[in-house]
Amino acid sequence: MTVGNFPWRPPLAQDWAERLTDIEGVFADGREPDYVALKTLANQQLGMREQLRIERLAKKLDKAGLTGSSFTPVTIGLLGNRTLSYLPDPLAASGLARGLKISSVEAPYDSVASFGYSPANCFGRSLDALLVVLDESAFASKRPMLDQAAEDEALADAANLVAALAAAAQEKSGCQAIFGTLPGALQVSSSELATPGTSARFRHRINLLLAEGAREGRWLIWDQAALASRVGLETWLDPVRYHAAKIPFSVDVCPLAADNIAALLAAMKGKAARGLVLDLDNTLWGGVIGDDGLAGIRLGQNSPEGEAFVAFQNFVLSLRERGVVLAVCSKNTDEIAREPFRKHTEMVLKEDHVAVFQANWSDKATNIKTIAETLSLGLESFVFVDDNAAERERVRQELPLVSTVEIGDDPSFYIERIAQSGLFDHLPLNKEDVSRAESYGGRAAAAEIRAKIGNYEDYLTSLEMRMTIAPFDEAGRSRIAQLINKSNQFNLTTRRYSEDEVRRMEDDPGLIGWQVRLEDKFAQHGMIGVVIVRRDDNAWSIDTWLQSCRVLERGVEQTVMNNLFEAAAQARIEEIQALYIPTDRNGMVSDFYTRLGFTLVDENDDASIRYSCAVTDYEPHLSFIDVSL
Repeated sequence: MTVGNFPWRPPLAQDWAERLTDIEGVFADGREPDYVALKTLANQQLGMREQLRIERLAKKLDKAGLTGSSFTPVTIGLLGNRTLSYLPDPLAASGLARGLKISSVEAPYDSVASFGYSPANCFGRSLDALLVVLDESAFASKRPMLDQAAEDEALADAANLVAALAAAAQEKSGCQAIFGTLPGALQVSSSELATPGTSARFRHRINLLLAEGAREGRWLIWDQAALASRVGLETWLDPVRYHAAKIPFSVDVCPLAADNIAALLAAMKGKAARGLVLDLDNTLWGGVIGDDGLAGIRLGQNSPEGEAFVAFQNFVLSLRERGVVLAVCSKNTDEIAREPFRKHTEMVLKEDHVAVFQANWSDKATNIKTIAETLSLGLESFVFVDDNAAERERVRQELPLVSTVEIGDDPSFYIERIAQSGLFDHLPLNKEDVSRAESYGGRAAAAEIRAKIGNYEDYLTSLEMRMTIAPFDEAGRSRIAQLINKSNQFNLTTRRYSEDEVRRMEDDPGLIGWQVRLEDKFAQHGMIGVVIVRRDDNAWSIDTWLQSCRVLERGVEQTVMNNLFEAAAQARIEEIQALYIPTDRNGMVSDFYTRLGFTLVDENDDASIRYSCAVTDYEPHLSFIDVSL
C-alpha cells in the first residue's frame, strides 16, 4: 500500500481538478459548496498535489464557516508531549471525506502535565473530543532492566496520568478523551516482551491499560500502534524529524493517520456505516452461479481462490456479529441466486444472515434504494461491495452517498480493503450493538408483512410488540450514553451527556431517567429510546427525548408519553413542560409535541420552542404495544 493513496477509495476522477475548481469558485462567491460534490472529491485516491488542495480548501471553508449546515461539526483538541502541528490540515481534509467538519485546537507544546494536574486549561473552550498522543518519554519513571517492581510502579504512574487527563478532559472541556496507543519499539531481541524493563514490554502494558480503560467506558482509544504496524515502523517513524522537530510520526503518514482518526470521530458522531450490500458472483464465490451451476462455482474446495472466498465470508459474518446489517444486491434469478446459500456445503453465510435479498435483473442502484427504504436507513449508512468495476462506477454515479469500496480483482485482498477503509469503525461494543443486525432483519420482515396487510392498525397488532421501560442503571449505561451522543434526527434537544454524567443521573432524586427497549415477534430491537425528565414539586420538564429511527411509525413515542403522564398523575404533578431545540438534522420531530397533545408556550430568541401540557388535559394515545415497567 502506498501511504496516503487510500487504495480502498475510488480512483481519482479524470476531471477531478476541474470539479474542485468549480467548488472553489462557489466558495469564492460566498456560497456553501454542495455536500455530495465536496465529499465525493475528498473521498478519492488523492495524490500529494490533490491532498494539499483538499487540505487548503477545507481550511478556507472552516474559517468561512461554510460547511456547518451540511457536514457534521466536530471540534477536537490535540494534546501531546510531541508536536502535533502537522495534523490539523489533514484532519480537516479527511473529515470532508467522511461527512465531518473537523476543527482542531492544538494545545501549546508539552502541556500534558499542566492540563492533567493544574487548574490551567490550555483550550479554554468546550470540545467534542480530546486526542491525547503520548510517546514513551511522557512516562518518565525509571525502569531498570529485569526490575519487575519498578516496571509495575511506572505503569501505576502512567495509569494515574491517563486517569488525570481523562478527568480533566471531562471537567475542563466537557468531552471524552481519546488516547493514542503507543507504537511498538524497534526490538533488539525476540525476548523483548518477556523481559521487564524493555521499551517494547512497557509499551505493550501501556496499551493494555488503555484498552481496559476503553472497555470500561473511561475513555476511547485511537489504535496508533495497529496503524503503525500496518504501514511498518520504519515508514511510520521519521527518526530525523522526531529528534529535530519532536514529531511523533512521519509527516508523510499524516494523511493516513488523519483518515484513521476521522474514522473514529465518524463512529463517535454516528456516521459509521451500518449496512453492507454484497454482490454474489465473483464476490462471495468464484464464478457465475447461473452459468457454472452449484458444482462449478469456486468456494473452499482446497483451492487458493476458493479459500479466499471462504475467508471473506467469515469476515462478512464477523461484521454482522458487530451489528452490521447484511443485504444482497445481485443481477440474477432469485431462486438460482439463493441456491448456494441453501445447498453449498462450504457456504459460511446463510439466508437468515441476510436481511434483504435483492436478486433480479434491475439496475443495482435501484435495488440499493429499495434496500435502504426497506431498512429505513439513509444511503450514507451503506457500503457496497462488488467485484465488477463497471457496476461500482455505476453505483457511484447514481448513489454517491453510498460508500463503494474499491476491492480490486483478487478476493485475497477483499478483507484488507474493507477493513482498512475504516468505514465500519466503531466504539467499544455493547450487547445492543451486537443485536442490531438482527433488529434490522426483523425490520425487513416487518416491512414485508406491512406490504401484505392493508390495514395499518392490523399490521401493528400483528407485530406483537413488547416494550420495557426501566430506570437508568449500570447495565444500560454504555448504550444510554451512546444513544445520547449519536442520535441526531429523532432527538428533541440534542443535549449530550457523557457516560460519567449518566452514571450520576442514576442516583439523582431530581431526575427521571428512562431506558426504553422494544421487541416484536421478529426481533429484539434492544434499547431504542432514552427519556430524561427533571422533577419539580408541581411540574416536570422533559430534558431529553430521543429514539432510534429503526422503529419509526410503531407508536413508540405515544406509548412512552402515555406512561410518562401516568407516572406524573400518580405523583400528583400538575404539568409537564417540554422544549424543542431545532437543528439542521432534527426537523422530522418539529411537530412532535403538538402531535402528542402539547400546547406551544413561546418561541425563544435562540429558536428553541417551549411547550406544556396539563396532566389533567392529557388524552392517552392509542397504543398497540404491551408495556412492562
